Amino acid sequence: MKPELEYAIVTSATRMNEIEDLQRQIWGESSVIPVAQLLAASHNGGVVIAAYHGDVPVGYCYGFSGFKQGKSHLCSHMLGILPAYRDWGIGRRLKLLQREWALDYGYETITWTYDPLEARNAYLNLSKLGGKVRHYMESYYGEMRDCINKGLPSDRFLLEWELNSKRAVMGIEGRQQEESAWRSYPRLIDWEYDEQKQPRPLIREGLGEHTGILLSVPSTIHSIKQEHLEVALEWRLALRNMCKSAFTLGYTVIGVLKTEEPVHAYVLEKIVEGEM
Repeated sequence: MKPELEYAIVTSATRMNEIEDLQRQIWGESSVIPVAQLLAASHNGGVVIAAYHGDVPVGYCYGFSGFKQGKSHLCSHMLGILPAYRDWGIGRRLKLLQREWALDYGYETITWTYDPLEARNAYLNLSKLGGKVRHYMESYYGEMRDCINKGLPSDRFLLEWELNSKRAVMGIEGRQQEESAWRSYPRLIDWEYDEQKQPRPLIREGLGEHTGILLSVPSTIHSIKQEHLEVALEWRLALRNMCKSAFTLGYTVIGVLKTEEPVHAYVLEKIVEGEM
């Protein structure tokens, strides 16, 4: 039985030092945001929220204030959980607490970036939280040397979480989306096994002709990165090229269709503004 965790907004220098150490445990030295920056952001429109097992932080999220096109939003820059505590629902709980804090503070939208190859994060962001993606950022962070990102271009999706939107409320309440309709969409990035039994992307034609489309993504990318980096790069470039073209034509990423196969699928639809 999993022990009960406690969650708290972090504001003191002592607690922020613990969050700095937690970052090192999760990502290594290269991705650490120092205490001074965390404190400055948290006192000026940002927030750090941590999950504690006893007195020890085991997960956290950090966001700072952003401003674009005349409107403020919260930029959720990092969310990390120790490996032993993953699959506990901590990520979702942290995001929901972040949403509560953001609404109380006056924000209507939270944005963050994530790796399009990370299907697990995608399912949380899109299907469980009700976010959407309309922008693909190529090699956004430049060359990254940490153990998770090393060896691949640091492409990112920009996730937009409109906190009181219909999709966000549905996701938070656990209401099912129209998966039966999604299954009828054509899969324009399909997949096939290669001679090493690795799932590789298989590109189909026909972008722009459909209400919705599916783009395959590996269900777990980490072993592919570690053992077959060239296959991971194929997936990176396939998703990059198809998503950039799809966004130009007005498609939006709205969900992840999970399967029993070694790949899941992004769901993209042409959405009329105001319907989401």
